[in-house]
Amino acid sequence: MKKGELYEKDDRILADAMHTMKNRISPIIAYSEMIQYGHVEPEKIPEVARKIGMCASSVNQVCSELTDIYSIRGNLVNKTVEKVFPYEVLQECFCTIESNMNPKKIKLVNRLDKSASVLFNVRMQSSIFMKLINNSMKFSPAGSTIEVSGKIVDGNTYEISVKDEGVGIDEAKVEDKLKNNTDYSTLSLENEVGTGLGLLLVKIILDKHQGTIRAYNNKNKGSTFVFTLPLYKEN
Repeated sequence: MKKGELYEKDDRILADAMHTMKNRISPIIAYSEMIQYGHVEPEKIPEVARKIGMCASSVNQVCSELTDIYSIRGNLVNKTVEKVFPYEVLQECFCTIESNMNPKKIKLVNRLDKSASVLFNVRMQSSIFMKLINNSMKFSPAGSTIEVSGKIVDGNTYEISVKDEGVGIDEAKVEDKLKNNTDYSTLSLENEVGTGLGLLLVKIILDKHQGTIRAYNNKNKGSTFVFTLPLYKEN
């Protein structure tokens, strides 16, 4: 996507972000006051706490996406590329998720090559992993598995796959979003609505590094998102 094309989306992006944050912050305040003033029966507190957590997670997602937009617009992504080991970045992402973002106890498997390195921005690498894995978790049942694997293609590219056992995707809509930068958001298994910007931002980040992304449904169940990054090469 060209720089001007991203600027043209500013009003929609900001409007979507503010709308989402307002719709998520209001329930957090309301639920918190209900608990504070004893308006929630003790046996219902865990369910209310779960709803507060879902709303807070959505707000956090919006903040992350706005940060990524700022980095892309300021061209910070290309200015700070370096030798990055995807395996190590993914391990850090898994630690973050396991510590406070995995209530469904989904098994996270890192099958990336420990020695493989790419020329990329380390924060953007983490952002891509978090967006794709969080998306997979939303549409995956409790106790299922998300596996991340990688392979070297044509000696110049590292191809990374994020495979889940969830409900699958609408391949036509995802393909349209990736090709034409259209909006695409659906309800998660917990009826949580995303901003629809995560996948778009992943594509924009990859475009700036000559990377690609595609998605398809698995033969048995779930879906797989595949993206490519340039291999790091010593001068």
